[in-house]
Amino acid sequence: FGAVEGENRGELPMDPPLQRDDPWFWLRDDDRESEEVLSHLRAENAYTERETAHLSALRDELYKEHISHLKETDVGPAYRHGPWFYYTRTVKGLSYKIHCRKPGAADAEMRQPADDAQEQVILDENKVAEGKSQCIVDGVMLCPGHDILAYSVDFSGDETYTVVFKDLVAGTELPDTLEGVCGSVEWGGDSKTVYYRTEDDAKRPWKLWRHTLGESQDKDVCLFTEMDELFNLNHGKTTSGRFLIADASSTETSELHAIDLEAGPEAQMVVVQPREFGLRYDLDHVGENFLVWTNKDEAVENKLMRVPVSSVLAGQGGQSSWTEVLPYDPTMHIEGVIAMADFVGIEGRQAGLTQIWVLDGSLEASSLQRLSFEEELYEVEIGTNREPGARQLRIEYCSLTTPRTAMEFEPASGKMERVWRQEVPGLDPSKYECRRIFAEA
Repeated sequence: FGAVEGENRGELPMDPPLQRDDPWFWLRDDDRESEEVLSHLRAENAYTERETAHLSALRDELYKEHISHLKETDVGPAYRHGPWFYYTRTVKGLSYKIHCRKPGAADAEMRQPADDAQEQVILDENKVAEGKSQCIVDGVMLCPGHDILAYSVDFSGDETYTVVFKDLVAGTELPDTLEGVCGSVEWGGDSKTVYYRTEDDAKRPWKLWRHTLGESQDKDVCLFTEMDELFNLNHGKTTSGRFLIADASSTETSELHAIDLEAGPEAQMVVVQPREFGLRYDLDHVGENFLVWTNKDEAVENKLMRVPVSSVLAGQGGQSSWTEVLPYDPTMHIEGVIAMADFVGIEGRQAGLTQIWVLDGSLEASSLQRLSFEEELYEVEIGTNREPGARQLRIEYCSLTTPRTAMEFEPASGKMERVWRQEVPGLDPSKYECRRIFAEA
């Protein structure tokens, strides 16, 4: 531990470094091909089976008890995205999810698909996994036109993915594939452009690329490279869909870059606030502003600010241009913000519990309201919200006595409506009581 020649170990690393021998380093086999390692693992597995054979009946009993409380054939909550409702479902006896969609009526108030709406399976992970010893599907992403799907798949377990594109009209895969990808892709402002990341030799996400469908991967354009080994690179779209955000962050510092997708695929990246040690921030977009939640000015629990889009695009969107939306409240920890067209959802913690607040479109601090729930102990978070113009905020709720539940809150009326709840066979909530009790220190 400490200074190592040729490596970035941060400021003032220990020198001379501390050294420690790892007697198990010989077990590292990135290619999973070392017969010495494989033989050792097989021997360990055989030993475990032999020594725990007397527990086989108990294992079966525990497994059956666990399975008895799972609805193996089930359907998850549907969410609206464009003209469709998207959801996943599972089937008893199958190991992987099935991704589906149903058409939604033109009525924007429709919360769930009609019972008689025809289902379209857009991706069956079980078919993707056929003949494979392992299959991890990540980031099933629909293009803006909803006719092409991109998904990332890993068959080896090394968390390096291949991206596959599927034509949902023809039901066939496109010849395009992307190799060596880190996680999922993000679509650009059209149905031809995608953005993805790759890793360095230490499996650190560090490069952001732009790919055009129909072209080979070797023609892709590298938009950004994070050279600092203490930083990882992430990317994603704002809720509005207008901006792609590249987020280069360490545990203590962030630096965000924005691409205006409305300006076309050739649009340049613009840094919002250059990295400054100890300054963390994140953002979302609505209308003429970016909303920024940040620890600026020693706001340990984070505070909400805003900066004009025009300032950011002009290269003048740094912290000196940020203005306060909510006064800093040290009792309110802000973890995330979603900017809808007519209101803002905020998730975080207060009084030891996860909480959600809503701020109306005026962004006036006086409009802030915290959502309340009947139970005194619970977990709540903002759910999937893909329609920025929606009048409701989708949230997910659960407690020690309430299964995972999807609800929608309408800020204009103050109404909360349950749209889905996970069915747990054998559960009788009336047999349990969930309370929060404080003990004096």
